[in-house]
Amino acid sequence: MALRLVIFAILLAPFVFAQNPSADAIAGIWETASGGCVQIYPTGDTYTGRIVGSTSSKPRYDRKNPDPDKQSRRLLGAIVLTGLQYDNEKTWHDGEIYDPDNGKTYSVKATLSADDTLTMRGYIGISLFGKSETWKPVPRDAPNVQQDLLHDANY
Repeated sequence: MALRLVIFAILLAPFVFAQNPSADAIAGIWETASGGCVQIYPTGDTYTGRIVGSTSSKPRYDRKNPDPDKQSRRLLGAIVLTGLQYDNEKTWHDGEIYDPDNGKTYSVKATLSADDTLTMRGYIGISLFGKSETWKPVPRDAPNVQQDLLHDANY
């Protein structure tokens, strides 16, 4: 009887201690509607996004940032997404996203579609009052992705 219990515990352990692989489905490099490339990667229990390139390859600066000290910084390498938490199989919530086009930070939730596109919904207060944008996956070796800015080889 005790042997059966030990065998059962050994067989069950991988399922109990395994991290949900669906949570990392958001990890990768995504092209935003404005042509930026943002890498999303796990940081503890949340997800973070950093600008790692752009389709235009032209330098952009954070001119609209409310902090005058940041208005001359390049956006390349800037963290624009923080605190995104896994909700269920295809949804993440409770994050914040910075929009360099207007210098504002919004609450954000993300939904992964069946066609592997990512819908980012930025909002103030409740998500009913917000704007959605579709992001498309970008290959890690795309010419517009700055390899030296990538967070980890796995994402």
